[in-house]
Amino acid sequence: MKKKLSIKIKKLLSYLFIMTILCCLSYILVYQASFLPNGYEIVKKQNDGLTIKSFNLIGKEKSIHTILFREEETWRVDDITYQVKRHKESLWLLFSTVSISSTLIVMHIRNGVKIWRAIF
Repeated sequence: MKKKLSIKIKKLLSYLFIMTILCCLSYILVYQASFLPNGYEIVKKQNDGLTIKSFNLIGKEKSIHTILFREEETWRVDDITYQVKRHKESLWLLFSTVSISSTLIVMHIRNGVKIWRAIF
C-alpha cells in the first residue's frame, strides 16, 4: 500500500517538475528571447508616441515603426502597451500548453497507452 502511494507521488512530482521546466522555457522564449510570431515589442515609450518592433510569422524582426499621437489621443499609448503585454502573455500560455500537452502525450505513448487514448 505504501509502495503504491510512494510510486504515485514520485510520478506526480516528476510530472510537476517537467511542467515547471517547460513553463520556464516558454517564459524565457517569449520574454527574454523575444520570440513573438506575428507579434510586437515596444522599443521606446514616450508621452505622445511609441516605437514598436514588429515580427513576422517565424519570429524574425520585420520592421520598426514610430507612431506619434495628437494630444487628445495620448490614451492610445497606454492601450497599445497593454495590448502588447497581453499578446506576450497569450503567447507564453500557448507555448506552455502546447509543450506540456505534447510532452505528456509522448510520455503516455512510451508507457504503452494507445495513441488516441493518450491524446484524449
